[in-house]
Amino acid sequence: MKIKFILSIFFCAFIIWFIHSAFQPYTVKFSKDFYYDYETNSIFGNEKAGDIPPEIVDFSYNKNFVVVKQKPRSEYFGMYNCPEDLNYKNGIDEIYYWIISLKEKKVHGPMLLEEYNILCKEKNIQLKFENNKSVKKNTIKTQK
Repeated sequence: MKIKFILSIFFCAFIIWFIHSAFQPYTVKFSKDFYYDYETNSIFGNEKAGDIPPEIVDFSYNKNFVVVKQKPRSEYFGMYNCPEDLNYKNGIDEIYYWIISLKEKKVHGPMLLEEYNILCKEKNIQLKFENNKSVKKNTIKTQK
């Protein structure tokens, strides 16, 4: 009788955990100030640093930095807490790069590849993009 009761409690706890986790938005938390949200395919930062709007193509991170590859989409402009001087130098038909300094709580970007490589060298960032399978690749649309 006791075993049935204990098994029932474990079963109920498992069901509650499963339902709770199935309906929670899935995120990758980089620090208390920054996280990636799978549902919106964007990175959210604190109010001061701002957000990186969709579409995130890839990212990699460690305890000090997050590097981000982005293909911006104009329909999301104005919906995110982005710096007022947000400047996509070559328009939105390009891939842009961002670096988040977790310790400084600062976002650098958007940058073109050359600028990104220079900043990575200056800050000694060794992170590499690995075609992160967790990022929703099928949401990336090329504008024509």
